[in-house]
Parts: sequence; structure tokens; C-alpha cells
Amino acid sequence: MQWVFLVLALSAALAELHTGTFYLAAVAAVSLATWVLGFWLPEEPLIFVFVGGCVVAVALVWFYHRHLPHGRVLADFDTGQEATVAAVLPGGRLTVTYRGTRWDAVLDGGPPPPVGTVLRITRKTGSVLHVAARSVPHRSVQETS
Repeated sequence: MQWVFLVLALSAALAELHTGTFYLAAVAAVSLATWVLGFWLPEEPLIFVFVGGCVVAVALVWFYHRHLPHGRVLADFDTGQEATVAAVLPGGRLTVTYRGTRWDAVLDGGPPPPVGTVLRITRKTGSVLHVAARSVPHRSVQETS
């Protein structure tokens, strides 16, 4: 019966490689651990070890996927770019031109700018750009002697 868990581990691992689900990886790991424990434990409790291990492993994978942060967040290449005000709408909304198309935008503070003003994109929420007045860096003028 111990070899059944080795076959199950290999089958679950191959199925996980084709589907990409971590639940099958958890089942494969528990199956392999049960196979190893089969060298020391009698056959009767192995099924209980396997079922209990699967419940714990699947619960841990579920908790990880639902509650813990995952990896790096992809960079938003629109942040910091410039957009030109095309229209000022009621309620503080704007229509801006960015990358050759018109986008809905929200001003992050201050009075609505006139049409033609160039603003800086601070972030993006869905398809709505959040813009602010662009900051112009101060340049020092060096005197030549």
C-alpha cells in the first residue's frame, strides 16, 4: 500500500505541472511524505496521515493565496508621464490627452486647470488617471567669468 502513495505523488506532481495549481503540489508533497513515513509506520494509519496532511496542506495553500501578499508589483510606466488637459468637466473631472488618446482624469488637488495645461500623472486607477500640477525642477544659473 505504501507504493500507492508514491504513484499518487508522481501523478499529482505531473498534473500540477500541466495545470499550474498549487493545490496539486500540496497533495503531491503530502503523498511523498506519506510514502516516506510508510517505511516506519504500519499500513493502517497511513491513510489517516495522508488525509490529515492533505487537509492541512490545502488549507495552508488556500490561506497563502488569500491572505498573504504576493511578490513584486509590476511597475506602472504611466506614472510620472505628462498629460495635456483637453476638457474640464463638472465635478472636478478632467479629460486629458495622453499617448494620443483621451483619458478620464481626476486632479489630485487644487483648482481645475485651464485647457491646454500640462499635468503630471501620479497614479492610475483602472482607466482613470490621477494627475497633479507638474513640478518644474529649479535650475541654478552659473555665472561665467
